[in-house]
Amino acid sequence: MSEALMPAVGALRRLLRRAAGPMPNGDSLSTSQREVLAVVGRRPGSPVADIAEELGLAPNSVSTIVTQLVGTGMVVRATDPHDRRVGRLTLTQRAQERLSRLRERRRGVLHEALDRLTPEQVADLAAGIDALGALAEELRALERTSEAVNE
Repeated sequence: MSEALMPAVGALRRLLRRAAGPMPNGDSLSTSQREVLAVVGRRPGSPVADIAEELGLAPNSVSTIVTQLVGTGMVVRATDPHDRRVGRLTLTQRAQERLSRLRERRRGVLHEALDRLTPEQVADLAAGIDALGALAEELRALERTSEAVNE
């Protein structure tokens, strides 16, 4: 099953990203930059370490990406008033608007594709969403166990 699941999930992400097109207004952002923007948008005020953990990336890699995004005017890094060593991340208004338009385009493409499926296929997908969420939780648990063993 894993041999079929990995390529299917990867293909779905890539195809949806390509079908929706690039960030609005010609921004050419890498996939990693877009993923960081998405997480910061869902969790405003988070520090780099939390963003890195959610994405499964090294904090120094996310820090580099954040520095790039700050430089492009997409992210604001503010010092935490209670712990000056921590930077809190938020999206700029410009980034929020562009991400919102990109999400709308992706939803539109996804709805169009879902409308082409049979009712049975849509029901199968709906049932699979809960299973994918449970699988993600199990992968997070395995990741935490692996990190604890390596410490």
